Amino acid sequence: MVYFRKDLERTFQLLDLYLTQSFFLSFVLWIGLHSEGITNSLEFFSTTLLTISYLFYTSARGQLEKVTWSWQVPTLFVFQIFSFVGLSFSLKTTAPLFVGVIPCLAGMYYFQYQDGKTPERGESKSWALMAIALSCFFIFQGVEQTNSITYFDGIFLGIFSAWTLGTVYFGNELFLKERKSLFQRIRSGRQKVQETHVNKDRYFFHDIINQTHGLGLFLNSKVSDNQGLSSLDCSRVLAEVKLLQTLIKDHFGYNHKNIQEGHEYVNFEFAKMGLYTLIQNFLPGDDIQCHLIFKGDISESVSFNDRMRATVHYPTFYRVLNNLIKNISEENSKLIEFTFSYDEDGLSITVKNKILSLKESDSQLARELSEIILNNKVIPFKDRESGLGLESISSLVQEVSGTFRFSIEGEFWVSEIFLPRPAEETDSIAA
Repeated sequence: MVYFRKDLERTFQLLDLYLTQSFFLSFVLWIGLHSEGITNSLEFFSTTLLTISYLFYTSARGQLEKVTWSWQVPTLFVFQIFSFVGLSFSLKTTAPLFVGVIPCLAGMYYFQYQDGKTPERGESKSWALMAIALSCFFIFQGVEQTNSITYFDGIFLGIFSAWTLGTVYFGNELFLKERKSLFQRIRSGRQKVQETHVNKDRYFFHDIINQTHGLGLFLNSKVSDNQGLSSLDCSRVLAEVKLLQTLIKDHFGYNHKNIQEGHEYVNFEFAKMGLYTLIQNFLPGDDIQCHLIFKGDISESVSFNDRMRATVHYPTFYRVLNNLIKNISEENSKLIEFTFSYDEDGLSITVKNKILSLKESDSQLARELSEIILNNKVIPFKDRESGLGLESISSLVQEVSGTFRFSIEGEFWVSEIFLPRPAEETDSIAA
């Protein structure tokens, strides 16, 4: 759920390293060429390579986040390719062409990672850079009116280029398969490219509205009763604000100095406070029977220290329960049973709520609802206003390698969820 944009910082670090190496190695190359005495054309191309590398080393290194959406960085790759192709024709050797593949590799990597919103643009820019490289070669060959490389040189250069560029391109396709799948795009068309992340954003929007809606219900009850907020109520509102910050941080992956650490992986005792808040917000009626059962490592019979070792990923836990409880509230269920069981593998959640209008004879209802809600067969995704809660739960649970299924047992809707024990270190567990 903390997805693609988290990789940008790593990408910038690698490109900073590339800028540093470009400058120092271009300087070494410039000295090496001048030590043997060079022609005017060699002087021009080697100096161009050194100058452009120096400019980007001094102006862009460490500041790529400021220039990443502009034309400046691609200019570096184009000039480097141009310079190496020129050096190849000036020296009448293929060696610079092999080195010229390196800026192509760096450019492809940069384009595929720097634009998280529109991955197909990154791909088109990558191929545009390859086209520029080939154009430079054929232009120089036309000007020189000679074949600068032999047949066998061409074979080895082609294999080298295909091998290296293919490794980067298809390696990224596989690594970024959640963001953009080549084979899915071939099968289903361009619309599928951004579907996963568009859906996640829509789910997040849906869940945030649910969270603030619950807070709104609480505040509205105070207004309706003509009551002010007590210190306890203010603490509750403050906790909701901090939770909202945690959910936003978890979704986008950004840090901020005003966001407190320690609320991503928490012990279940802490998570229970969020559960109670959700129940109070969405199921406040005196006529609602709500039963809570805790088993395994989180039962009351277990020691406090053992219960504190039962941890969950809090943003996932809260968003899942928020969707479930809000759906129950909208169904006007009056009888609900929550069962939480924690063992060495993780947390199992079973929620049963009575459905007032259900006919027991309709044995296919659960299957049909599953197809409608989880397979998007009725209303286009962007136009739907309902059913997103269960889809969001399914997406969230899959993110953490958990399971989610729902069924109808008699007159009860039964939701079963499993959230694995977090694998991350729990040094930041909230007390």
